[in-house]
Amino acid sequence: MSLVRMLVASVIVMIFASVPDTARAADAWGCNYDKCVAYCTKISGKHCTTYCERRLQDKRRDKICK
Repeated sequence: MSLVRMLVASVIVMIFASVPDTARAADAWGCNYDKCVAYCTKISGKHCTTYCERRLQDKRRDKICK
């Protein structure tokens, strides 16, 4: 296997490995912004306010949260 293919494969694995953490984060905080920021900070610590604002907007749009 060439070096380029190995690098691409490792990047894809890293992307898919991070998906469950995001899904768990979304379920762990429900509709509470403060809990979302706390949980996100604990897991990744990066861009949590933006992530939580967008996810809460998505949940409100989908009528999961009021």
